[in-house]
Amino acid sequence: MIMNAMYCADPPRDQCSFYTDCLEARYHCGSSGYPIGYGLTYCQMFSIERNKLSSRGQEWMLDTMQCLQRALIPEATGSITAAKSCETLNDKAFASHPACYVNDGVCTLPLTDWIAIVEIVQIPTLFGSWEASLATVETGGGCAEFYAFLITQIHILF
Repeated sequence: MIMNAMYCADPPRDQCSFYTDCLEARYHCGSSGYPIGYGLTYCQMFSIERNKLSSRGQEWMLDTMQCLQRALIPEATGSITAAKSCETLNDKAFASHPACYVNDGVCTLPLTDWIAIVEIVQIPTLFGSWEASLATVETGGGCAEFYAFLITQIHILF
C-alpha cells in the first residue's frame, strides 16, 4: 500500500498504470469513466502509436502524458477535499488537457506530428463530448495566443 501511495504521488514517466492503480482504484468510475475510458485508453494508444510521431513529437507525448497524470495527483492521493465523484474527476482531468498540451509544446510540433496526433486520437474523439470539444478549442486558442506572441516579437525585432 505504501508503494502504491508513493507511485500515485509521483507517477513515473512513460507509464499508463497511474490511471488504473491510482485513479480507478480510488474512484471506481468503470470502463467508460475518465480513468479507464479516456486516460488509460489514450495513454496506451499514444504509447503504442508513438512511432508515428517525430522524435520531437515523442518528447511532447511523454511530457504531456506525465503532465496529465501530475495534474491529477491530488485526486489520486486523496490530498484534496473536493467531492470524490467521477464527474468531478472528469471535469478536473479535461480542464488540465489544454495547458499540458500547449505548455509541453504542441504548438511548435511539425505538421506531420499534428496529422499523426489527429490520426491517433481520431476526429470524433476530439469533439465527442463537451469536455473534449472544449479542451480541443482551448488548445487551439492557446496555440493562436502563442503564434500571436511570436508575431509581435518578430515585429519588434524588425
